[in-house]
Amino acid sequence: MKIDRRALLASSAALAAAGTARAQGMPDGQLRIIVPAPPGAFNDGLARLLADRLGPMLGQTAVVDNRVGAGGMLGTKDIVQARPDGRTIGIANTATMAINPHLFANAGFDPLTDLTPIASCARIMIVLVASPKLGVSSVAELIAMARARPGALDYASAGVGGSTHLAFELLKLRSGIDLTHVPYRGAAPVATALLAGDIPVGFEGVPLLLPHIRSGALKALAVSGATRHPQLPEVPTMQEAGVANYEMAIWFGLVAPNGMAAPIRERLSAATLRALAEPEMVDKIAQQGAEVWARDGASFAAFVRAEHAKLGEVVRAANIKVE
Repeated sequence: MKIDRRALLASSAALAAAGTARAQGMPDGQLRIIVPAPPGAFNDGLARLLADRLGPMLGQTAVVDNRVGAGGMLGTKDIVQARPDGRTIGIANTATMAINPHLFANAGFDPLTDLTPIASCARIMIVLVASPKLGVSSVAELIAMARARPGALDYASAGVGGSTHLAFELLKLRSGIDLTHVPYRGAAPVATALLAGDIPVGFEGVPLLLPHIRSGALKALAVSGATRHPQLPEVPTMQEAGVANYEMAIWFGLVAPNGMAAPIRERLSAATLRALAEPEMVDKIAQQGAEVWARDGASFAAFVRAEHAKLGEVVRAANIKVE
């Protein structure tokens, strides 16, 4: 009988992969990563980078499943309702875990009890900028102007209830100023309005606004994180600029349905952290305008609880509602 060497090798590889999965306590079969966003979004790109690495590490085939709708809530609900057997995990972010649950009266789930954080993965810093026409060069000058003219200054965001909207409402809450919200449909129109001088101030992602800051078309007043941004080392943080207890970012991580067995959850977390430590992964995430931000499940869970409480306070204080 003639032996098909290629078939034998393929069979051996399949058995080895299955053995690896069983040895690690992972279920056989496909690993599905649900993304509550369309293809092309940052969290979709992140999920695909992770799938390419987690599959081989766990001895499985990893696939990305885009579930779009209701600002990410439909896809997140699909993660909640999946069996907690290790075959389904998903991408979570600031909106789905810490903002939207306070905006939507009937979200259908509680992110703090119905989802289990596996690991944080990446974050995008945002920067507060002003049009040169406004004539301010610091956060202190902006706050002084706003206090002198309550409600007279407009600010732009990429939409009601989004991260950049909440970033300004957090600034208002922490500094006691009053600004008027002008929502746009997306980040690109915000940048256009700022560059035209139609809106005096805005918060947006560093990657989008960096070229305009470099050219002098926009004045960077502060970055939103706890530390300075590596591409804007000369720009202070909001806390350095005098706004106490201020920190805001657009963050992303992996979560699982509640009830997943601890050994499976821990192996998923460890594999994710290994993937995020790869230099190529760091570079590819940076190319998408973000930075690797890796924390294990317990640390990520504590962070999510704190963000959920903080941003819930902001939503209630600003009386933000989404119809």
